[in-house]
Amino acid sequence: MGMNLDAIIYLQRSEFLSSAKNRVLDIGPQTIYNARTDQIREIVERQDCPPPDISVVERLVYFSHPRPEERTTMLSEIADLTNIRYEAIDVCPGLKNTHILDLNFDNLPRSARRTFDVVLNFGTTEHIFNQWRCFELIHDALKVGGVAYHQLPASGYMDHGYFCYTPLFFNDLARANGYEIKYLVVTHAGESRIDDLKICSLAGETILKPPGPLGENNRVPALNIHVIMRKTIDAPFRVGLEIATAHSAPDSRVLERYTTAGRTRIAPLLFERLSRIITG
Repeated sequence: MGMNLDAIIYLQRSEFLSSAKNRVLDIGPQTIYNARTDQIREIVERQDCPPPDISVVERLVYFSHPRPEERTTMLSEIADLTNIRYEAIDVCPGLKNTHILDLNFDNLPRSARRTFDVVLNFGTTEHIFNQWRCFELIHDALKVGGVAYHQLPASGYMDHGYFCYTPLFFNDLARANGYEIKYLVVTHAGESRIDDLKICSLAGETILKPPGPLGENNRVPALNIHVIMRKTIDAPFRVGLEIATAHSAPDSRVLERYTTAGRTRIAPLLFERLSRIITG
């Protein structure tokens, strides 16, 4: 899990992160890559903090360029130069303010709910099987008015993580929870060479075709999706039901979870849409 400091500077310049809105939860402690002196100075200045000692800044810049058998600079070390109240969760012990929490099984402690101005999800949740718990925890952690910044795989990454994410996923997540999407783009992130992964390929398009290398179709572009979503209402986490390709209306027993008993878990617009399906 890693990031560059442009993301933090963007949050500051957009006034999502400031000296008044300074509580940050990192979903997996982030390493910092290729930091520059001017970036660190801007982050500190925008938090209304005194300039850091130049030797400290130079050390952080030096260690942000990964080297074998050396620990890379962590975001928490940048935060230490400011008034940012940084905390992280992970299944592995980390630097200070890293709390052990397993996103497959654990919920956010009640004392931490609705307390964070910014939640960072930079290349973490694609590694977690339990997607519901991941995004419910992020929702529960945010204050009303706080933002979640997701930078995650959108395509490619054939040997990395369990999931890639689509704009549809985030648009439906926002619609279900009343989030305001402040930013949504995809960026290039290299490529996956499928034949190099030793995955058996099909020369044709169906399972009945003989195996063979993909040839000119071997390469899949890797894309990252960047999404910043602002929480606008204090309500329980909700999910949608993606039925765009369904051949008929969902079974009534399923719909009941999204309409009557389960209405607290579904967006009002989707509730109305499903109600129209039920009534014909």
